[in-house]
Amino acid sequence: MLFNQTNATGTPSYIPARDYPPPPRIHWLVLAFVFTGVKLLIAHCAPLRYHELFDSLAVDAWAFYLCLWIRSLDSDARSPFWCDVYVIVELAYAALDTRQNPSPIINSTLVLLALASVVLGLVTIFLIRSDLVRHYNEREPYGLQLSGAMTLFFSFLYFQYHLYDIAKRREQDRAAHPGSLTFS
Repeated sequence: MLFNQTNATGTPSYIPARDYPPPPRIHWLVLAFVFTGVKLLIAHCAPLRYHELFDSLAVDAWAFYLCLWIRSLDSDARSPFWCDVYVIVELAYAALDTRQNPSPIINSTLVLLALASVVLGLVTIFLIRSDLVRHYNEREPYGLQLSGAMTLFFSFLYFQYHLYDIAKRREQDRAAHPGSLTFS
């Protein structure tokens, strides 16, 4: 790991010995607007009985994308696997929930799938948090610290707030040191 003096903002700049893919450079407010826009579009256009199926589509897609990106940082990361399991369980729940007049067995299955979905969602969020903190403190030492409470309540928007900041800092570091590694 190469440590340089400081960048234009006065914070230490780091150039890793190995180049990693840059974090998604999307402002967290843009992501919030996309999440809200998709929810409003679904509420307006999708039939009522399919709302549950499509309701978390944007958040699930972003979670899946973020986990694919994390896998490109670290092939041993645990969050991508658990994100896949979470999305499958959530889709199974939503698909079963579209049935009209479900039997008691289906209702029991829905309760179990809903509980599993909540637990897997929390596990996925905190594994993503763990993977991000480990990467941005060990491999690319940007000093990332993520609060457990903020992770619980704001998860992907909170992550994106920090990832956007890291993406900007990383770009400044690359501009200050043009001969450094660049991801291709």
